[in-house]
Amino acid sequence: MTETESQAPRRTSPDDEDEMMRERVGTCIAEFCGGDMPDGVAVHVVDRRVTITGLVDDIDIAQRIEKAASTPPGILGVSNQLTTRVPPPVEPPGQPQSSGMHADPASKPPGQVNHKV
Repeated sequence: MTETESQAPRRTSPDDEDEMMRERVGTCIAEFCGGDMPDGVAVHVVDRRVTITGLVDDIDIAQRIEKAASTPPGILGVSNQLTTRVPPPVEPPGQPQSSGMHADPASKPPGQVNHKV
């Protein structure tokens, strides 16, 4: 090998870059989780886009892992495909249809209308 060949910059392949990013993302997630990667959580990186899969305790942890995965520079996006052992809380139902909200006056029966003052 000549001296100029040894000084030439080494180019990394896209696969090598994705692997380095996967390691960085894994480190960030492990730091968030107290030093160890959570059991059953996997990180995949393709074209600087991260996909997180696995099973975690609850939605709060899943969202924090997603946030930790997005912190390394160069990440273009994070797809959080984590599932939770505890289902998310059920959202209360919206306004009932008969509540008068967005009511059409034409659909009211005719007659006197009393309003409280």
